[in-house]
Amino acid sequence: KIAFVFTGQGAQYPGMAGELYATHPVFRAEIDRCGEILGDRLPVPLLSVIDGSAADVEDTAIAQPALFAVEWALAKLWQSWGIEPSAVLGHSLGEYVAACVAGVFSLEDGLMLVSERGRLMAESEGAGAMSAVRCDAARAAEIIAPWTGQLDIAAVNGPQAVVISGAAEALDAADAAFEAAGIQPTRLKVSHAFHSPLMEPILDAFERVVAGVTLSTPQI
Repeated sequence: KIAFVFTGQGAQYPGMAGELYATHPVFRAEIDRCGEILGDRLPVPLLSVIDGSAADVEDTAIAQPALFAVEWALAKLWQSWGIEPSAVLGHSLGEYVAACVAGVFSLEDGLMLVSERGRLMAESEGAGAMSAVRCDAARAAEIIAPWTGQLDIAAVNGPQAVVISGAAEALDAADAAFEAAGIQPTRLKVSHAFHSPLMEPILDAFERVVAGVTLSTPQI
């Protein structure tokens, strides 16, 4: 069986999917459609990300809607070739694309949700930091326990692949604790501490946004 898997933020780069846009009409039409729907919600034109002229694709307010559009267009391209998924899943931002492909909400609502999510995150105070560590989740939780409320496990990507997220100073101390335990942390190139306590202040505002969206039972 076939599954479509959608990535979270961090996979973006200037000019991503530019060749696909130039050579595949279905992909191009979906990107153009997303650009029209986004309009002024995106700080820069969507095509400036695709052609590589966008100033800062690391800006989460740009990265999230742009990645959503590229991942959506990729899914529609595969489907135009007759390749249909039996299941869809994603991580973080990718969960929204998977939900949209599955029919949980419309493309218009999906783009609105991720653009507001990106904007709220970009405007949140205290950017924070994230680190990847090669250990199991239980060991990671044990090591970061002294910083409860400042750090959290952001993702468990595998049996020995965990991401820690939260306040920068606390993460500096936790990174040192991991090193002392013989576990080498890798600091991630992110603008904010996603999936951490630092994101909690945006939840009420984002909940109000989600409340305005019609949610349906997944069809995939």
